[in-house]
Amino acid sequence: MSKDIQKQNQAEVGEGGRESQVVFTRYGKCYMFNAAEEGKTLRTTMKGGTGNGLEIMLDIQQDEYLPVWGETEETAFEAGVRVQIHSQAEPPFVHELGFGVAPGFQTFVATQEQRLTYLPPPWGECVTRALDSGLFQVYSVSACRIECETRYIVENCNCRMVYMPGDSPYCTPEQYKDCAEPALAALSAVEGTNCICRSPCNMTRYNKELSMVKIPSKTSARYLEKKFNRSEKYITDNILVLDVFFEALNYETIEQKKAYEVAGLLGDIGGQMGLFIGASILTILELFDYAYEVC
Repeated sequence: MSKDIQKQNQAEVGEGGRESQVVFTRYGKCYMFNAAEEGKTLRTTMKGGTGNGLEIMLDIQQDEYLPVWGETEETAFEAGVRVQIHSQAEPPFVHELGFGVAPGFQTFVATQEQRLTYLPPPWGECVTRALDSGLFQVYSVSACRIECETRYIVENCNCRMVYMPGDSPYCTPEQYKDCAEPALAALSAVEGTNCICRSPCNMTRYNKELSMVKIPSKTSARYLEKKFNRSEKYITDNILVLDVFFEALNYETIEQKKAYEVAGLLGDIGGQMGLFIGASILTILELFDYAYEVC
C-alpha cells in the first residue's frame, strides 16, 4: 500500500480500475487490491498509521439488493461489504475469513504482519509441497480448501462454480440449484474427513484491530449532500469508508521449535553415562579400601 493511492477516484480502484484485479469468490465478483500481477509492481508504504495505507469510499447501493423471499443457508440479511486481508500468494476465502464493514461508518483497520514457521514431519504436520492438481502455484490452507471443493463438485456434478479454478464447464443455474449447492453443503458437513488441509510450513498472516466512527457528522452532512447529490439518509444507509493501514512497519516472527533436540539428547545421555561410570569406579575403590582395612 502507499499514501498516494488514497486520493484516487472510483474509476481507478473500482470497475475497470488500474489499481484492482477482479476475482470471483463465493460472494460473486470481488476486487483485489495490490495483487501480484505480471508486469505490475507491488505498492509499498514508507510509514505506518492512519492515512498511510488504503482508504476507499464505497456506495453499497442497497436499493439494488435482491429481495429476500425465503430463508436458506445462503441467505444474507446484512448490508455492507466483506473484506479479507491476505498475502498475494494466498487466494481469497472471504466468505469464511472476511470481516464486515457497515454503511454509515468509517472503519479503521490497523494490521500487523506475522510470519509463522511450523515444523515438518515427523515433528509437526505442516505441508511444504504444492498441490498435486497444479491449480495453485503456492500451497495455502485456502488454496487447499478451494481445490478440494472444486474436485468434489466436478466429480459429483460435472461442472464447477464460477469462483472455482480449472477448465471444467461452469454450472448452469439448474445444476447450481439441483447439484452444486447441495453437494457443497454436504461437503461442508463432513469437511474434516474429505478435505484435510494442514498449515503450510511457512505462511504470512495479518492480525487486525478494528475501530469505527459514525458518518456523516452533523457538520459534514450538508456538504456531502451537495457533493454526492444524495440525501443524508441515503448517505447513512449506503456510504461507507474503509481505512486499512499498517500499525507499524515491522513484523512479528513466530517459529515452532523442537521440544527436545538430538544434540540435547546425546548430551544428556553422555552426562548420565559419565555419572554412572564415575559412581561405579568410586564404588570399586571403596570396596578395595574396605577389604584392605579388614585384612
